[in-house]
Amino acid sequence: MPNYGDIAYWEQRYKNSEYTTFDWLENYPTLKEIILSLNIPKETGQILNLGCGNSEFSENMYDDGFHNIKNIDISQSVIKLMSERSKNRPEMTYEVMDVRDIKYENNYFDLAIDKSTIDALLCGDDAFINVAKMIKEVQRVLKVGGYYMIISYGAPDYRIMHLNRKFEKFKVDILKIEKDFVEEEGYDNYHYIYLCKKLEGADEASKQFFDQTIEELIEQQKLEEEAEELEENENLENKTKDEVEINNNDKKENSINAIIQNGNDAIQFNIDTTLKIELNKNNKKENMNNGEKNKIISDIK
Repeated sequence: MPNYGDIAYWEQRYKNSEYTTFDWLENYPTLKEIILSLNIPKETGQILNLGCGNSEFSENMYDDGFHNIKNIDISQSVIKLMSERSKNRPEMTYEVMDVRDIKYENNYFDLAIDKSTIDALLCGDDAFINVAKMIKEVQRVLKVGGYYMIISYGAPDYRIMHLNRKFEKFKVDILKIEKDFVEEEGYDNYHYIYLCKKLEGADEASKQFFDQTIEELIEQQKLEEEAEELEENENLENKTKDEVEINNNDKKENSINAIIQNGNDAIQFNIDTTLKIELNKNNKKENMNNGEKNKIISDIK
């Protein structure tokens, strides 16, 4: 699996797919009714699109009347591409920005949209730590009462933990949309929509608990890495033992084969020797008989 949390991966991907577009998981038409249900005013609502990529999602939103949209992505290539595409949409902007370090002011946006950006971070290095940093920033730039809308392939068992940490204060509602195609075995048939409404006291909770949460996640990651290293060492040790045992068995089998071969050689030698001895005895006997016959003949003569 590619490292979806690596900027180099995305730069290369977007350079290789220049002038094309792609919508992760869902598009605007499939999510439109959910967005409209949030009652965000089209004319004045401030919207942030996290990890916009080369999706047409924001363009479709803009064309539907949501004009105050800021799109950010870590890839310079894709921001350049999408800025060119949207020259005729002057109120919509595209900026190179890291979702873990958002450069907008506190309590500014009514809606932050995350179309599988959380999934990408969870497929990279320092996954839980980076997701916590992103959510902390999203919570900061949202207005109280604003929504962090996550569209993810991850089921609640694997995503809700990231939305329920000490530094966060969200009211979370979970919806799901049935996929219009069948994926490989091991995946379920839904995409999940997490509607996270920022509550009063969220900014205070972030100031009080964020650093502590990061320290705990670092410690957790360290313990997991140590456990993985221990397991790898045990597997390597067991593999080495198995290889030694196999080598010993091979040596033992070779020794047995050598003994058997030596025994066969010895038996063959004894057989050959016996035959030669018997032949020699027979030859001698035959010679003796011939000698006696010759003597008798001589005497007769």
